Amino acid sequence: MPEPGAAEPAGRDPDARQPRNEPGRLARWQASLAYALTGADLELPEPGRPDPPALIAGLAAQGWTPARLRAHAEACVRDGQSWPHLIPPDLRAGCGAAQLAAVLGSARALLGLVTLETRPPSARTTFTADELRLLREVPPHHGS
Repeated sequence: MPEPGAAEPAGRDPDARQPRNEPGRLARWQASLAYALTGADLELPEPGRPDPPALIAGLAAQGWTPARLRAHAEACVRDGQSWPHLIPPDLRAGCGAAQLAAVLGSARALLGLVTLETRPPSARTTFTADELRLLREVPPHHGS
């Protein structure tokens, strides 16, 4: 920690602890997460840090219930679109990528949207003659 009154080291932003996307404005965590889930730039209260339960409450207040979010996600996947939606760079400015991914995962877990479909294990396939030959081949030291 530098002494009071000492200059900050070159290249270091004294406000680095407060991610901002505009001068005097905190990062838009809730709006970024909402965009990832809905594809819409929604105005939500910004507590200055990610808050998945508050995000879910804010989305529900704007009509984005968990059931509607699931239907939206399934429709996106069915139509070949990506979901969660890619967040525009200007919207996620100031939000750390790893933290954003972790919080989005938490929000999806709270919503029950970690996986959109459950598939049974794939059926066993019959090996071709070449595959059987490769399975029988072992290195010279194998089994000795």
